[in-house]
Amino acid sequence: MSYQEFLAERDRIDFLIQKGYSIRAVQENLDGAFVQFERQNDGESETETLHVRTADGRKYFSAFLIRQGTAG
Repeated sequence: MSYQEFLAERDRIDFLIQKGYSIRAVQENLDGAFVQFERQNDGESETETLHVRTADGRKYFSAFLIRQGTAG
């Protein structure tokens, strides 16, 4: 995995967080982590799934997950 791949993952995570998504579920396997994001929009739930493959990307979304857990 390259640094450029991490930057792309980081930008996508930041984009979803800025759009009001929160992390709903994480499924990890040997190929990385599948992170499910969710947001409520006019009473309907919207979901996005992001495949995070880099170790730095996993650490990055983990920080959001920890903050999300302590904020509630």
